[in-house]
Amino acid sequence: MKSLQGAILMAAGIVLAVNGTAEAAGQKKELSNRESFSQADALKGRTYVDAAMTTPMMDLLKQADVQHPEIMLEYGIALDLGRPSVSSQMPTGDRDKLKRGFREMLDLYINKSDKFDITFNEDAMLDQSEFWIYLAKHVGRPKPRASLAGVAQAESAPGAPPMAFIPDDPNQDKEFNLNEDLVLRPNVVNAATACGQSAFGFARMRKAQLVDITATKLTPEQFAAAREAAVKAYRLSWGEGVLACGSRDYFLQVADFASHNLGALGAMKDDPNAVVADLGAMKVEE
Repeated sequence: MKSLQGAILMAAGIVLAVNGTAEAAGQKKELSNRESFSQADALKGRTYVDAAMTTPMMDLLKQADVQHPEIMLEYGIALDLGRPSVSSQMPTGDRDKLKRGFREMLDLYINKSDKFDITFNEDAMLDQSEFWIYLAKHVGRPKPRASLAGVAQAESAPGAPPMAFIPDDPNQDKEFNLNEDLVLRPNVVNAATACGQSAFGFARMRKAQLVDITATKLTPEQFAAAREAAVKAYRLSWGEGVLACGSRDYFLQVADFASHNLGALGAMKDDPNAVVADLGAMKVEE
């Protein structure tokens, strides 16, 4: 995905036309999904992409906690597909509770190995797809609790000293094995995330090829360079997206959804004479 993201960021210069302000989505750092995934992973990932497109955002956010990594993933993909974050609409008490859960989890993850603390803006992170997707991918299942009943019934080996039992930490079930015994399969997360990101990039770069130069503040040379970068990203997102989404038809379905969530770029005037670049042997039928 790295080459695709770079091309998308280059082409994002075309949105400088709207009141001289770049669209925020063009500036954010995308999640890297260079890890491999199979066709089976791509098909399984559709469950999360479907939910990201159809479930009300507030319904997702209210359940997007460390107990539900699959919903955290869905909310992250929804943000990647251009759906607006609704964290600011969440009641203060609910939002604070959500942030406390993440704070405990990140403390566990970071201090577990590095032994240092960090501070961060939890409110801002709730609006970042990378935050949700990264945590969803790395959440492990709660550690198993020791059973007092099982130990009480066990018999010590002949001649062995009496068995001593120390109960485990009562708060242990609140901890999560990050990167161990994961709830979600990493490659399925990779496929679902790449599907959403590629579809959004495809829709965005298709629109960038249609924008009328008069709607921008770019010189003809800058406009031509931006369009060239858009064509490159458009083709890259097609090739990677079809694989990540599991099929051509499903990728186009997701890209069509994303095309309605392009923000300022989506509202820009089209050039009636503009022609979208073809996709070679896998050309999309208009």
